[in-house]
Amino acid sequence: MISDIGEHAASQAAAPALADTMRRFYAEIDAAIADRAPVCTNRGLCCNFGAYGHDLFVTTIELAYFIAGHGDAWRSPPANEKRCPYQIDGVCTAREHRPMGCRLFFCDASSTAWQHAEYEKRIAELRDLGAAMGVEYRYAEWLSALTSTPASSIRPIPGPADSGASPEFVDRQSLPVIESE
Repeated sequence: MISDIGEHAASQAAAPALADTMRRFYAEIDAAIADRAPVCTNRGLCCNFGAYGHDLFVTTIELAYFIAGHGDAWRSPPANEKRCPYQIDGVCTAREHRPMGCRLFFCDASSTAWQHAEYEKRIAELRDLGAAMGVEYRYAEWLSALTSTPASSIRPIPGPADSGASPEFVDRQSLPVIESE
């Protein structure tokens, strides 16, 4: 039996159906958020969880999709800091595969009226999607989930534009720095 969320998610990440399912799921969320037109006023300050005073949580199926999308550019959380390792120079380098919490959280005061209900609705959908795909439901703090993912099991899955060739094991430390404009 797999004991932690990272190991379990890594064991599920190679399923191509998972990627298609999560792309559709996140597209629905992104459309729903766009309809509400919240404003990001802190420009990624919330990615520094320690400074902002909150935590991000992730489910197994979200982490599996994230591993699939970022297995070739894996970054471990920084030691002794509570910040997302994928925010570099104020830019999210994991935007396409970022978890639901990143998509739904806005510090815009008008968003507080709908965020909680939207999150609860979507977390129930994630639970159902995982059950339909045989992915055990687990819920963990984001940085702990990243840390618990074994380097030896991180493999990206082929996406729509990929060749379909079997991916190689990857170095967790390699990620190109994206310069902010």
